[in-house]
Amino acid sequence: MTSPIPALSDFPDHLSPMVVKELRQGLRTRAFGSVMLGLHVLLVLVTLLSGAAANAEETAWMLDSLATLVLCLVLPLRVSAALADEVKHNTLDMLMLTRLSAGRIVFGKWASVACQSLLLAVSLMPYVVARYVFGGTDLFGELGALGLKWLAGIVFAAVVLCLSSIRQPWLRMFILAVPLFSGVVGIFGMAASSFGGGGFFSPSSSSAGIGVLEVLIILAVAVWAVFAFLSTAASRIAPPAAPLSALKRSVHLGAFLASLGIAWVTGEEGWFAGAVVVAIVAAVDALTERVNEVPSVYEPFYRRGPLGRLALWLLAPGWVTGFLLTLPMAALLTLAAALDSGWEEAVVTGLFCACFWMVAALVQMLPTRRSQDLLPVFIGTALVLYISTVMLTGFGFILSKGTDTPPWLLCAIPLTAIGGLTNSFSGNEEMIFSSLSLAAAAVWPLLLALMGAHAWRQLRPVREEARQLTA
Repeated sequence: MTSPIPALSDFPDHLSPMVVKELRQGLRTRAFGSVMLGLHVLLVLVTLLSGAAANAEETAWMLDSLATLVLCLVLPLRVSAALADEVKHNTLDMLMLTRLSAGRIVFGKWASVACQSLLLAVSLMPYVVARYVFGGTDLFGELGALGLKWLAGIVFAAVVLCLSSIRQPWLRMFILAVPLFSGVVGIFGMAASSFGGGGFFSPSSSSAGIGVLEVLIILAVAVWAVFAFLSTAASRIAPPAAPLSALKRSVHLGAFLASLGIAWVTGEEGWFAGAVVVAIVAAVDALTERVNEVPSVYEPFYRRGPLGRLALWLLAPGWVTGFLLTLPMAALLTLAAALDSGWEEAVVTGLFCACFWMVAALVQMLPTRRSQDLLPVFIGTALVLYISTVMLTGFGFILSKGTDTPPWLLCAIPLTAIGGLTNSFSGNEEMIFSSLSLAAAAVWPLLLALMGAHAWRQLRPVREEARQLTA
């Protein structure tokens, strides 16, 4: 008796169905095939050119540029409208009916691009070996640079996927076009290609390359960045009953404290800059959350006793608790700046934090505060405020030019006050300018606290119902 022939399957059953669906669709598209075919045709020509003319060093930048362009730009931009298309065609509800959570949907779309990017990166390894044979380049350094490009590409894909949750196409294009046209991708490509010949990621090179600890730090930063943007995208398409804010904010708070603690121990400014980046991402995400009126999302906090009730004030969904979360983060950043660089740097840090509170307060005062999506409103308000303050800063410097009077008008707005601190002061004028700027900036967190108290008071019936559910 012959045994039945097993069915062939391209993917194992234990993989997420969303990952398999997106990966199958992505690999079958003409875009992926065209990109891979065109890339390999160009790379074959570059490799033959470098091998025949024995000028591998002169043609090395061509391979690096092509690999950077495809891995860091072309493939990540394929998901620039992934979530917006799902919302437009009303297919998100159908996906969630299959018991797929918002997090698994977002992760599946990102994992598809990450796997396609990994497939392309692996296919580039023969060209790296050819460069090593023809030109005598550092093989470990070239592989390390290729891995860095892939890692940067999947992080950028997470950023693009998060922005794809914005329904306005023009706003998505504007947010993506500004950093791209400013040369961020090109600068990163030149930096990544410059690592190729210097023993980058080489275990035996400690002077020209980096060690195992630095590799682990890069991987940890990449993992946090991917989690931050994917979780933000998931929370923007998830139903109100999905409790995602507690996990997001806990991870952000842990990364923030870790970066600030390492900066305090080592004294390196890079870690402090990392803490600022984490605080910015956490603040924008928390301050743009809608006030959640579903009792079930508050129920887990009450079930954990006094500690859960204390965590509710920082980790519960909504911009009210998000504002409370930004207060200790801003205080720690200001304190760290004061201990490390003195009073002036602490003032700049405090004013920088007040800028976010000002934008959040303006968002809550606009008629669009009841919108289902506050992130576009927040970004639009920030852009208008930035353009207005730049013009106001220039106007203030014009008025004070040729006189001994400092630009006191700039104290009114936190962002203009930061620009006003670059002015040359005499005597105690700098201290007076800083004090007035901080006093004016304190109005915004106080105003936001009053609006938050009113919104929190309106949620009392919801919290009472959650407390009764735990009983």
